[in-house]
Amino acid sequence: MPEVIIVVGSNSVHTRRYINGICNYNYKQNYVHNDNNHNHHNDSYSDNDSCLDYNSTKIIFITNNQANLNELPNNVKLHTINFKLINLAARFQIARIISAYPNALIHIHQANSYAYHTLKAIKLIKLNKLFYKIFYKSYNASSNNLGYKVILTTWGSDILQLPQKNILLKHMVKFNLTNSNMVTSDSLYMSAKIRALVPNINKLYTINFGIRNFPAQLDLTQKEKIILSNRLHKPMYNIDKIIEAFAKLCIAYPDFKLVIAASGSETDKLKSLVASNLLASHPHLNDKQIIFTGMIDYAQLINWYRRAMLFISIPNSDATSLSLLEAMAYGCYPIVSNLPANLEWVINGINGIINETTELLPENIEAAINLSSEKISQAAKLNYSIIQQKAVFENNIQQFIELYNNISNKLSVTTAI
Repeated sequence: MPEVIIVVGSNSVHTRRYINGICNYNYKQNYVHNDNNHNHHNDSYSDNDSCLDYNSTKIIFITNNQANLNELPNNVKLHTINFKLINLAARFQIARIISAYPNALIHIHQANSYAYHTLKAIKLIKLNKLFYKIFYKSYNASSNNLGYKVILTTWGSDILQLPQKNILLKHMVKFNLTNSNMVTSDSLYMSAKIRALVPNINKLYTINFGIRNFPAQLDLTQKEKIILSNRLHKPMYNIDKIIEAFAKLCIAYPDFKLVIAASGSETDKLKSLVASNLLASHPHLNDKQIIFTGMIDYAQLINWYRRAMLFISIPNSDATSLSLLEAMAYGCYPIVSNLPANLEWVINGINGIINETTELLPENIEAAINLSSEKISQAAKLNYSIIQQKAVFENNIQQFIELYNNISNKLSVTTAI
């Protein structure tokens, strides 16, 4: 493992889990676990919190807002910066931070302004070094062996949507991809999109994060008549269409509940949709059949996975969804939109349902409800096996560690104006 890893990305649960994962992996590889020496921050991260005492790798986390330190290992140093694209000061702030670690491995999450400002910051540092070398015949000794290595992990919308918005954003994404030593994506489809943007890209790897807390065994005994949706409340995720489809089925299936987890910009609108419109137009629907949980912790989310019979995720655009992988691992029968990344995990009618259009959603939900227990069990066993083989976090994190080790002594970042 490198001595210093600089992680740049949004303060999201996925980034925090990744940081915990690399810390936990290194800790387990290099040190004997000693429970007596643990000073636990949080039970959810009990394997990671003694990294400061036992882990020689220093992790610098540069993010967009203040993270909850209780959700990060002890050996993480946090910096917050405004990463808006128009904030040109960001690259100077990043340069000041990373210049203290001239041989760090930099792992950027998302090929958007996080990558753009960071790569421009590296260029500033190199130009500064060159300036001092030419005009003053000397420069900061700490920069003498400057050799940043950059891995860029793409998440989905940064590749699938951002380049389509305008030519400038497309140029920015291509710049980010071109000027990173290695690039990863979480689906074959997204990797193909990356190659379409940068045909001569050199080091491109398809690796998904995988899920944490993979269940030791498949247990369908806890399943209830629950339909779970846990994607963010944003227009692209079509949560309103899920609610409307469920409302059409409430008379025929009064024992079923729709659980809407997470939150977002449309939460109030969705709640209003239920309270003002659906309850009035569907007298057989009661407010106890549609449950808004808000943002919940991971343990609560797993509990809903264990209990839910069906899982619905129908965004307009998506890469590999961790929510889908988690639902599959815990035996939820998935109904997902017809997107290339989803087709890498779900075969229509075999281990889930591919929903072609939102208009067909009520019909597809009803079809899933009426599946025999044997069909549900067969699909659940297949899904459990797929996730076990392809998407367990503890296994997949090793692939990122291998990239870290391969890049550390071989490559240096290239930059372009």
